[in-house]
Amino acid sequence: MYLNNFFYNYGILRMERDTKRVLIYYREEGFIIMSEKSNEINIDDKSRKSIVDKFTEWSLNWVPDSMVFVLALTFIVFILALIFTKHGPFQLLDDYAKGFWVLLTFAMQLSIMMITGFIVADSKFVKRGIIKLVDIPKGPKATMLLYCFCVGIISWLHWGIGLMFAVVMGREIGVRKRGIGIHYPLLAAAGYSMFLIMANGPSQSAPLVVATSGNFLEKIIPLIPLTQTALSPFLLTVVFFEFITIPILFILLLPKKEKAVELDDATYKEFSFVEPEETKVSIVRPAEKWERSRVFPTLLGIIILIWVARFIFNNGLVSVDLNVINFTFMGLGLILQGTPKNFTNAVKQGVMSTYGVIIQFPLYAGIFGIISYSGMSAVITDWFITFSSSHSYAAVVMIYTTIMDYLVPSGGSKFVIEAPYIIPAGLKLGIPAAHVVNAYSTGGQMANLIQPFWALPFLASLKLRFQDILPYTFIIFIYAMIVGVIAFLVVPF
Repeated sequence: MYLNNFFYNYGILRMERDTKRVLIYYREEGFIIMSEKSNEINIDDKSRKSIVDKFTEWSLNWVPDSMVFVLALTFIVFILALIFTKHGPFQLLDDYAKGFWVLLTFAMQLSIMMITGFIVADSKFVKRGIIKLVDIPKGPKATMLLYCFCVGIISWLHWGIGLMFAVVMGREIGVRKRGIGIHYPLLAAAGYSMFLIMANGPSQSAPLVVATSGNFLEKIIPLIPLTQTALSPFLLTVVFFEFITIPILFILLLPKKEKAVELDDATYKEFSFVEPEETKVSIVRPAEKWERSRVFPTLLGIIILIWVARFIFNNGLVSVDLNVINFTFMGLGLILQGTPKNFTNAVKQGVMSTYGVIIQFPLYAGIFGIISYSGMSAVITDWFITFSSSHSYAAVVMIYTTIMDYLVPSGGSKFVIEAPYIIPAGLKLGIPAAHVVNAYSTGGQMANLIQPFWALPFLASLKLRFQDILPYTFIIFIYAMIVGVIAFLVVPF
C-alpha cells in the first residue's frame, strides 16, 4: 500500500497482511491494543466477535492488496475484451503494450505531489504550529471542533499534508488534553473522517489530471479547469456543507466524561517522549557548511512562490493544474525544511510512500490501453447508458465509484481505468464531463470510511484498532452517501 512507509517517523516500520491477520511492526513496544507477548493484531478470537469485528475480519481476509487487484484486473479486462470486442489475443497484447507507458508523466507528477506533501508536513515549523493550536481550546467539544476543522481545511488543500497533520495533531491532543474527557477512539474517527471527506479538493488526482495539459484523456475531452471541478460552486457547496455538519455529528457522539476512554499511562508516556536536540558540532568542511546553510533553499523557495503568485495573478485559478500545485509545495518545502540536509532527509522518507504509484501505474496504464484501444470502452459505455438516465447518472457514478473504491483504495489508479467509459457515457446522456469528474471524486473517498486497510497505518500511529473507530466512521459513511446522492440528484448535470 502507498502509505505503509508514510508513517515511518511515528513508530511503524512496516505493515503486512496474510489471510488470517494484519501484522504491524513497530520500533517500540507499548501498543495499547496488543497482547503483552505479541506484536500482532489478532482477529481470529472466535469467542468475542461483534458485528464490527466480523466486518473488519471479512474485509481484511477477502479484500486483497491493490497490487493483487491490478494483476487480477488485467486478466479480467483482457478476457472481457476478447469476448466483447473484435480484437484477438495478439491485438489485445499490442493494445496493452501501447498503453503501458502513457501514464509515466502522471505517475511522476503524483509521486512529486505525495513527496512534497510529506516534506511540508514533516517540517518543524508545522509541528510547532500544531502544538500551539492544540493548547487553544479548553473543553472537549471545542477541542473536537478545532481538530475537525483544522484537519478538514488542510486535507482540502493537500490530502497528503492533511493525513500527516491528522496523525500529529491527534497524538498531541491525546497527550495535552488527557483528563478533560475526550473519547480517544472518537477523536481518531473524527480525524480520519474529516481527512477523507475533505480530501475532495484541489489536490485530488482526478480534477488535477483533467486540468493538466497532455493528460491521457485529451483525445476524449478538452482540458477542464479546477473552477469546474474541485473549485466549482456546486462541489464547494457540497464540501462546505459536510465541513460544517460532520464536526457537529462528532460533537453529538461525544460520550460523557466518565465514559470517555483516554490514553493509558504507557501510551501517554510514549507520545510525550521528546527526542533530545542534536548537539551542535563544529563544522570544518566547506561542503558540510553548505549542507546546513539556509541560503540556497530559502532563496529558491521564495523565487518559486513568487512565480506561482505571478502565474495565478496573470492567469487566474482557472489555469492552476497539477504542475502548479506541485511547484507551490516544492517552494514551501524548501523554505520550511530550511537546509539542503533537512530537505534531502525529508525527501528520502517521503519517497518511500510512492512505490505503489511508481510500479502500479504502468500496470493500470496497460489496462487503460486494452479498454481504450480495443473498443471495450464503448461496450462498457453502452452498459452504463442502459442502466442510467440523464437524471440519475451522476448519482450512479458516485455510488459505483464508492463500490470500486472499496476494492481499489486509490483514486488515481481507479480513475485511469474508469474514466475511458464513465465520461463518454455521461457525454452521451448530456452530462458535462466536469460533473462526471465531480461525481467520481465525491464517491472516490467514501468507501475508505469502512475499508480497514487504508486506515490501519493511520490508526497504528495513534495506537488504535479499526474496530475502535468503525462504529463512528460507518455513521459518517451513511451520512456522506445520503448527502452525496441527494446533491447529485438535485443537480444531476
